Amino acid sequence: MPGKSLDVQIVTYRPQPGLLDDLLASLQQQDTAGWTVTPHILDNSADAAVSQAIRERIDRHAERNGLAPIDFVVSDANVGFGAGHNQLQQRGSGELILLLNQDVVLEPDALPVLLDDAGRAEANVAAWEMRQIPYEHPKSYDPATGDVPWVSGAAALFRRKALTEVGGFEPRIFLYGEDVDLSWRLRASGWRLHYVPRAAVQHLTYNYPDEIKRNQVLGGTLSNLLLRARFGTWRDIAQGVMMICGEMMVPQAFSGRRRGLLANLFKFALQLPYFRLTKVTPTADFAPEFRGWDYELRRDGAFHVFKSKRWKTAEAGAEKLPLVSILIRTCDRPAWLRQALNSVAAQTYRPLEVVVVEDGPPNSRFIVAEFEDRLAIRYQATGKKMGRARAGNLALEHATGEYLNFLDDDDLLFADHVEVLVDAAQQGQVRAAYALSWETHTEVIDAAAARYRETMHLTRHRQPFNRVILWHHNFLPIQAVLFERSLFRQYGGFDPQLDQLEDWNLWTRYTLADDFVFVPKTTSKYRVPANSRQSAMRQSQLDAAYQVVKAKQAQMHIQTTLFAVSAMVEDYLRNESLIHISKTDVRRWMATHQILRTLASYRGRLTRRLRARHSE
Repeated sequence: MPGKSLDVQIVTYRPQPGLLDDLLASLQQQDTAGWTVTPHILDNSADAAVSQAIRERIDRHAERNGLAPIDFVVSDANVGFGAGHNQLQQRGSGELILLLNQDVVLEPDALPVLLDDAGRAEANVAAWEMRQIPYEHPKSYDPATGDVPWVSGAAALFRRKALTEVGGFEPRIFLYGEDVDLSWRLRASGWRLHYVPRAAVQHLTYNYPDEIKRNQVLGGTLSNLLLRARFGTWRDIAQGVMMICGEMMVPQAFSGRRRGLLANLFKFALQLPYFRLTKVTPTADFAPEFRGWDYELRRDGAFHVFKSKRWKTAEAGAEKLPLVSILIRTCDRPAWLRQALNSVAAQTYRPLEVVVVEDGPPNSRFIVAEFEDRLAIRYQATGKKMGRARAGNLALEHATGEYLNFLDDDDLLFADHVEVLVDAAQQGQVRAAYALSWETHTEVIDAAAARYRETMHLTRHRQPFNRVILWHHNFLPIQAVLFERSLFRQYGGFDPQLDQLEDWNLWTRYTLADDFVFVPKTTSKYRVPANSRQSAMRQSQLDAAYQVVKAKQAQMHIQTTLFAVSAMVEDYLRNESLIHISKTDVRRWMATHQILRTLASYRGRLTRRLRARHSE
């Protein structure tokens, strides 16, 4: 960043005074040495008394903290989120522009982390999205590159050059969806977007999990139709219209919902020509994604609660947190290893160490060197092939963390993985925790360069902990489990005779007397072949290994009681049983849904006519 100048833009609408104070204080407390930071605030309240109160508050804040006056401007009318930021963009000149909602508060050191990531980024990155807590946005992103399909305007950093190139926000989108529209236009112009999860803000937008908000429902549905007109096909548009008609038939979550949705159809009809005439066509690197009212693949666990300041290191003065060791086995696959290490470097949790064991000659040492300034990392090559189990045991022996977590070199961790599992293990007072994981069907384009195409994401296992089921078959992908090193000291590592399903054998021993705690949040992904022939060969190998491991586990013994056995059997049956739903239950459920009720009525009339015709 040659000039190192930053404009901070905040658009307000009747803000809570105390929260605005917190936002300004959190901004002022950031370490921005070497940067020229200029805050700009536009008030959209369209109320002179509210605007004057805001002006007095920010002036007092600047005077109290010895700051230069904040650039403050009042809008004559509520022009909306995007149009307000467009106005502020014209008032500044910084190379970078930070957009912040009025209801966010920066976490300590969030801005230095964000600016550091921007400084490391390639020149074709246009924006960097900050993480939101207590609820992280559930949209998926690439853990290896940090690329994200769109960035939330609630807290994001932009290059001025990129915003200028695409013309800023679309002023005709009043609220909700304007950040998706901007993001997609940037991507269609060749820009990339990054997610920076270690730079966080508290976003105090939900009063409780899954809260239904009037403005979000009505603004979001209209924006979805407009985006379908600009980026989608006529089929996408028709689908959106059918969706909004269907929404009008379900029970109202708030007063005026149907009336508001109907008004959206009229507003959309009026704006359809403009958005169709400004259509953006897909490119080799960009294609719009409509998933109902969403714009991306979403991870489970949207309302998992994250605590403030959790990412701070023990050295920085936060609470003393246990060291976690990430153990990676690799074998002459440097490009894949780089991606795995990128996903580790992005972890929101610290302190962290990485132990890399290469099964064979030291062909990946140069990759490890790339991360020495970002991670506490150690590397050892075995020189000759030892097998997966022995390489894993070598990593276990070199680990010094209180908690351990395996990561195969072709698998990836989402940035919250370690934070989620350490917290779950500590809260549950158990020695191991595991979370949901995507089985990612992958078509490899170039193995040497680790270029691939992901064709499907499947949550194969949603299994709460049950040791009887685990002893029968494995439902714990190796990277999904974080466990105490004390389990390794007590039960040992991998069986060196195994080269497949060695992790299942390990989990079986570790659960002889210990429960694992389950977190229903997607925090990692593992790859399987998309090619059906390769998949069949892989399954054949696993089937053969299953019989070997099953025979080994038949030799294991546990000490227990009849009561404990009975409880395990009941738990097993409860997990494995089928739920019986009677015809009466189905009819009652259908009666609560207008569309289904209409279809059932039509089916009934048709059946009666056919019977009458048959009787004649």
